[in-house]
Amino acid sequence: MARILIVGAGDIGGRLAVTLADAGHQVWGLRRSDKAIGDKVGLIQADVADTETLQNLPEALDIMLYCVASPVFSKEGYHDYYYRGLRHILRALKDQKLKHTFFVSSSSVYHQMDGEWVDETSETRPTSFAGKELLAAEEALLKDKTPGTVVRFTGIYGPGRTRMIEQARHGGHCDPEPPVWTNRIHSDDCVGVLALLVEKALAGDPLEDIYLATDDEPATLFDVLEWMKDRIGDVEPDHDVPEATRRANRRCSNKRIHELGYQFRYSNYREGYDKLLEELGLI
Repeated sequence: MARILIVGAGDIGGRLAVTLADAGHQVWGLRRSDKAIGDKVGLIQADVADTETLQNLPEALDIMLYCVASPVFSKEGYHDYYYRGLRHILRALKDQKLKHTFFVSSSSVYHQMDGEWVDETSETRPTSFAGKELLAAEEALLKDKTPGTVVRFTGIYGPGRTRMIEQARHGGHCDPEPPVWTNRIHSDDCVGVLALLVEKALAGDPLEDIYLATDDEPATLFDVLEWMKDRIGDVEPDHDVPEATRRANRRCSNKRIHELGYQFRYSNYREGYDKLLEELGLI
């Protein structure tokens, strides 16, 4: 049994906490709210942006996983909750002998926008404040004395994450040419990837510094929206999707996460969205 702290026990972090606790580990979840996480998960109500709330963290931890979400989409919010927040936690745990730390990041650290393939070795020169702050946090984790691993997720979808479905329902359209490539991962697979990485770390298996976690099939925005509209059937007339939806035009490789031994529950958008559309009563 390991002692594990998950900082940021929201959708992904909270479900991961329950998964690891069910596997027999002693797990604490740190979050800003006082909402319970699970019967077997200890709740720590704290705010990573406020060091005064980080005084009484569990001792003798084996694993720390940082999985926060900024409460505001701004440069200041991202700086406070990704870069500064992570540094606050690392400082609060500096006297502990952790086996491994993890930081949940995003493919927004990549700058490639012309349909290129990217992987963990690709250059990262983000232009957005979000990408810059996440990259700074990644670098802070990897420079820490404790062995650390960054996990970059692409577009997460699943229960409660239905933005693409709403775009399709309201007639969102993107021309097929030039192609705009997109990448996604179901939230169930986010939890699965993180759980596997934690178990590998506890087993003493070697881990890479960075993993890019995305499903097996990059797809064009045109293909995703048109497939989804066909599945739903009753949708509004076509109109162009916002320009912001077209920004991340790249193809992400998941070869490294497959080499680690992870098998995706939803290997492409059709499998994942079909289940989600059924759950929502749209097909």
